[in-house]
Amino acid sequence: MVESTEVTFLIGKAETGDVSAQLTLADMYENGYGIAKDMGLAAQWYLEAANQGSVPAQASIGSKYLNGDGIEKNYDKAMYWLRLAAGRNSANAIAEMGWSFQQGLGVNKDIHKAIQCYEKAAKLDHVSSKFNLGYIYENGLSGIIDHVTAFKFYLDAAIDGHLKAQLNIGLMYENGVGHEIDLIQAAEWYRKAADRNYTKAQFNLGRMYEHGKGVPKDYAEAVKWYEQAADHGYYRAQYNLGLLYMNGNGIGQNMTLAVSYLLKASAKPYAKASYQLGKIYLVNINEKGAIHDSIDYFLEAAELNYPPAQYQLGKIFMDDSCEEKDCEQSYHWFYKSAFLGHQPAQFKLGLSYKDGIGVEKDLSLAYAWFKIAGENNHKSAVKACKALEILMSNDEINNAKQLLVKLRIEIKKILLSESGGLNDKIY
Repeated sequence: MVESTEVTFLIGKAETGDVSAQLTLADMYENGYGIAKDMGLAAQWYLEAANQGSVPAQASIGSKYLNGDGIEKNYDKAMYWLRLAAGRNSANAIAEMGWSFQQGLGVNKDIHKAIQCYEKAAKLDHVSSKFNLGYIYENGLSGIIDHVTAFKFYLDAAIDGHLKAQLNIGLMYENGVGHEIDLIQAAEWYRKAADRNYTKAQFNLGRMYEHGKGVPKDYAEAVKWYEQAADHGYYRAQYNLGLLYMNGNGIGQNMTLAVSYLLKASAKPYAKASYQLGKIYLVNINEKGAIHDSIDYFLEAAELNYPPAQYQLGKIFMDDSCEEKDCEQSYHWFYKSAFLGHQPAQFKLGLSYKDGIGVEKDLSLAYAWFKIAGENNHKSAVKACKALEILMSNDEINNAKQLLVKLRIEIKKILLSESGGLNDKIY
């Protein structure tokens, strides 16, 4: 902690109007340097310095009014101070103006004005503005997706040490977005961010070591980086560790650790982790209570719309040897999984309609689902469809073909609405 006499001396100088002392005190209170953090006092001293014409203070108090940080939010006052500082070439103020235009804070939302501000701030070497420009061009917020330009701005920000930019540039190198694939560069950028404790970069570097992408395959290194990300609570790292210990890939199987990590990941909640726990208990089905535990975990994943879990529930509830057998429940879960594009469930749903298991018998629907499963390369479904066609009337076949068109459209709509919810992005 800073000596109280030193703080007293700074306060004395600040109260006499010494701008340097006011800025120093504001910084100390804002960041808790040597004294207790106090955002209200930080704002007070920034305002004092701003009123004396300090450009950095004007930018800071403008930002604080914009965000209600230690002072009551006031967009009019925020814009006043930010415009004042921006007019004197403050990169921070210009960047805050960009954010205001991007989000519509105190001004009308205008992404093109935001871009203009960010570009001006970027030329003044404002790192976050470079990142924001990369984000805008990558995601097409201006109406145009431009991965090459996004790559350029992300790379500039990454070189300047921006953690998220380092992660994103790694992703772009890894996936060949905005630049040709370069796995070595991808791994290096993940490492730069991972070394600075950035969780998602630690996870991605772990992936690179696990699969030998841009670095030699090394399970011990993969575990090291996954553990760091997992210790920060990152569920996907916990999940991957669970799989490594479950399968014993290069590190020796340890089911206790596997279950421990999968439980942590499933608490997110994370459907894939719950599904794996369900599979573990299903393998040990003869143990007391295992089937109930398996169903519980599959249900967790199924209710998060994870098709393999829904399919497993359909199988369990159809199993004659299972005390939980429930044909209507079986049909219900096959139905949900089938509409999410799960090929084995589509075939099982066809069988349910063909034999009237858990649902009223309907050969036209059975035919349609066999056809869909067959289109998804389910070989038994192709044979079943041909065999069923022999037993059907022309009216039933024509009806089935009409149903097939409707089902294809409905599945496509459902899959589009679910995209992003079920499929993991790398980051």
